[in-house]
Amino acid sequence: MVKKKITKLLNNNMNYDLDQKYIIDAIEEARKELQLCRDYFEIVNEPDLIDYAIYKEAAAKSRYTYLLAQAKKLNIRINEFDMYIRKEKVD
Repeated sequence: MVKKKITKLLNNNMNYDLDQKYIIDAIEEARKELQLCRDYFEIVNEPDLIDYAIYKEAAAKSRYTYLLAQAKKLNIRINEFDMYIRKEKVD
């Protein structure tokens, strides 16, 4: 919830165009998805589900990597440290 507020704040306060704002939002969603995949992997213990968790995490990593490359092409320069500082200002 807080990260959504941070992303919205960053989108509104930066001079990004619509494509750049879309990429920022997509990166945040991909980051969440990757964390969910990792959490899921930690709780499963059946071999078939472990395989599923591995493939799902690999797909999430690929999407995240792709979006980071797109952000680089669009000259988006936001790192987690920037987001952390903005979070302190929001809270």
